[in-house]
Amino acid sequence: MSNTAELFADRPSRFVVLTGTEPQPFTRLTNWVDSWVAKQPEAPSMLVQHGTATPLSSVGSVDWLLYDDIAAELADAPVVVASVDLGLIRQARSYGRRIIVVPRTVENDETTEDQVALARGLAQHDHVLLAETESELHRVLDAATADPSIAASEWTDRSKRAGLELEQIVTSLKATSADASASEIASVTPLSATAGSAKVPVLYVGGLGRSGSTLLNDMLGQHGSLVSGGEIVHIWQRGLVENNLCGCGEKFQSCEFWTEVGERAYGGWDQLDLDAAMKAKHMVDRNRFVPHLLAPFLFRSIKEPLAEYGDIVVSLLRAIRDVAGVPVVVDSSKQISTALMYRQIDDVDLRITHLIRDARGVAYSWTKTKKKVEVTDTDAMMNQYHPGLMGWRWLSWNVVFASMRGLGVPVMTLQYEDVITNPRKALARVMEFAGVETGDLDYVGESSVNLQPTHSVAGNPSRFKHGDIELRLDEAWQQKLEPKMRNLVTAITYPLLRRYGYKAKGGRR
Repeated sequence: MSNTAELFADRPSRFVVLTGTEPQPFTRLTNWVDSWVAKQPEAPSMLVQHGTATPLSSVGSVDWLLYDDIAAELADAPVVVASVDLGLIRQARSYGRRIIVVPRTVENDETTEDQVALARGLAQHDHVLLAETESELHRVLDAATADPSIAASEWTDRSKRAGLELEQIVTSLKATSADASASEIASVTPLSATAGSAKVPVLYVGGLGRSGSTLLNDMLGQHGSLVSGGEIVHIWQRGLVENNLCGCGEKFQSCEFWTEVGERAYGGWDQLDLDAAMKAKHMVDRNRFVPHLLAPFLFRSIKEPLAEYGDIVVSLLRAIRDVAGVPVVVDSSKQISTALMYRQIDDVDLRITHLIRDARGVAYSWTKTKKKVEVTDTDAMMNQYHPGLMGWRWLSWNVVFASMRGLGVPVMTLQYEDVITNPRKALARVMEFAGVETGDLDYVGESSVNLQPTHSVAGNPSRFKHGDIELRLDEAWQQKLEPKMRNLVTAITYPLLRRYGYKAKGGRR
């Protein structure tokens, strides 16, 4: 956390709302603030300047404030809501802060010069937090009530850099508007309505499939500071192309959560060039490109698609985080290439939970027949693989994930067996690693967990099991994996099995 963030995190929540000095009333903003205040259990500490709009009914407000009073509030109040006023924004940026902006629009008779394109440009560069709808404003205010530091952003040489970059953005937008309307600008440059910091904290679950990642994803998703996206790597194919079931039970394209994510990220899923997104993904996020992702300075062909796909992914991650209203996104994609791709994106704050399960249990699980429950239009089955092949994959994948510490990526090792036998302790370790408060974890028992639906986009069919779930070690491989295959997998993986405390005949030391 930056010095500025620490400063405002220690202050009590105080909200300042400034409608500006334009003659047209900004009734939309004052009504949205009024409705938010009415829903609070206690009246928040708030100063509202309503301008030419009518006074608020649920909290006191004034029509005008002196310049010195506004300057003092900008320097002291953790959370400021305003229309797009470059003077206010510049001053806030000089303090290392971002104002929550609600842009005035010509359509609503609030201004003679529409502010939407400029607001989106400022939000893209993280000078402001943007709220274009009532629900977005309420969500940001709720988040700021819990953590005022979301409006803080420390910079080196803040005042000079903020002023320079703001002028560059304004100049660029003015040049663009000479040839296009504000609506055309917005469509040419799709921007995410960002409600948080520039870097998106991503807790990535890495390892080989059938290691308990879906269960861990769902357990983490019950916590108030984490949102579980499931296997986000599959969102384009399984969500947008195949329209499979979300973890909540709705079809992906009918799910309210993912619909709002699409709106915030791209202006709607129909505004995303899906073919281009999938083409960029296939040129970046595949395990065959691991060498390219490790050394993009040597494999220059990956540079352009990596930049293109990175922008698409960051907009998606920010939208997931902001719609959920939590600080950390959990991605249980597990793939090596996805983790390395995240590592190359400056706007992603990556931490990896390296999930490991006994190799024999993983290999046996891949021999079982499982229906894809999320596919409702046909009887699709999950892939099956030979135990020997999965032994080699288990060895290589776990070596790579363990080695990512050497690349400067924070990595914690977590064993499936610990998640099952001591779930509370295991989750507490993950929370600490993710940088969030553990809380009471009241949904976790000694040998069970209460799971509510998450919006996981893909994963094991177990993600559709809800309510009280008994946690039991799955060690069926000890009886059902034929001895020659068990011995084969043990021989292939033995060096790493031993390192992680697994015995040659099963169990742990």
